Amino acid sequence: MIVELISTGSELLLGDTVNTNVSWLAQELNKLGYTIAHQSVVGDNPKRMAEVFQLASTRADIVISTGGLGPTQGDITRNVLADSIGRPIVFNQEAMDEVKHFFDRVKRTVPDASRREAELPEGANVLHNPVGVAPGVVVEDGDTTYILLPGPPGEMKGMFHDSVVPYLMSRFGSQGVVTSYRYGIYDIREIDLENTLMDLIKNQSNPTIALLIKKGYIEVRITAKADTLEAAHELLNPWDAIVRDRLGARVGRDLTVSMEETLGHVLLEDHSTISTAESCTSGLVGKLLTNVSGSSEYYMGGVISYSNDVKHRVLGVPQDMLDTYGAVSEQVAKAMAEGARTVGQTTYAVSTTGIAGPGGGSPEKPVGLVWFGVTGPHGTVAHKANLIGNREDIRQSAAELALYYVYTYITEKGK
Repeated sequence: MIVELISTGSELLLGDTVNTNVSWLAQELNKLGYTIAHQSVVGDNPKRMAEVFQLASTRADIVISTGGLGPTQGDITRNVLADSIGRPIVFNQEAMDEVKHFFDRVKRTVPDASRREAELPEGANVLHNPVGVAPGVVVEDGDTTYILLPGPPGEMKGMFHDSVVPYLMSRFGSQGVVTSYRYGIYDIREIDLENTLMDLIKNQSNPTIALLIKKGYIEVRITAKADTLEAAHELLNPWDAIVRDRLGARVGRDLTVSMEETLGHVLLEDHSTISTAESCTSGLVGKLLTNVSGSSEYYMGGVISYSNDVKHRVLGVPQDMLDTYGAVSEQVAKAMAEGARTVGQTTYAVSTTGIAGPGGGSPEKPVGLVWFGVTGPHGTVAHKANLIGNREDIRQSAAELALYYVYTYITEKGK
């Protein structure tokens, strides 16, 4: 079954509101085996909204919209759909009962404006809203089924699970499952990664494979569709073995688990501790580590050594090293990590020193150059990365990579 998702609301086009509904719905519908072929965003303009609904009916079996079901004059989705399919708007008692039930529950009188939420296209079915006021709407017209959901994410999600999924199952039956394996691939260029997996990319059908650039890593996603989850896994497992065999330690993690959780699990398992020394990331590495509940068991603290003076006085980086090699160098990165380990009295330590931009770069040390130091029982190593993006992109990528380098240091005994 082909699905088109329509998001209504001028605030989405103005950039005032981030459209999280569409990504969430796409993920949930894909799990149920539905194919999302198109996504549209349209402002609160009746003519343009009608055009979007009419176009969607020509290329999708199911059209799901979010937004515009409230009680105000600006909530026009029900009326626009009715006009676009040539049906009158009529009072729906079941919808009114839903509205009344909500206000009875919160011990309030039904406002006159909320009567609009019970005025639906003729022949519509009502979907229960377990969170808010506005009922959802289902209208079947010819070969197309329209499902109208509220815009607030909490209401939309509650209605989808409580009402839409049962409706889809009873109306269309099982569509099978679509599932993915997702990997975080580190320390490799996109072109080199593509070449490594080129045969899979060229021969993809079911499963399919995609490479997606993220901050500090590349996501590899392999996706299969089958009648059952077990059958989908049988399709994915041979590809999983190929990805892991060819990429080895560059497969830093399964993307269902964050890098900070992955590293934290290893540190807890080994009863180890870690400290940080950060220059260009200014505390982002420490923030990632402390995102994990229970991280106080292994993260002892860090030094934000943004200035050379702090690198020297607090971390003990020799002044002549700073003068000779500069703050952004392999030598200083190693010395910073060693200083952090001494200050924190920890098993491991990691450092970051780089040029986040937009200024400060040179031909020899361009914006995006970051050096990482990692130290522990297996000695001290350094890693170099040339990162791209704006200042925040570079800093976030560097923080993610710092944790990855510690993880590989521990799991590969210092490599």
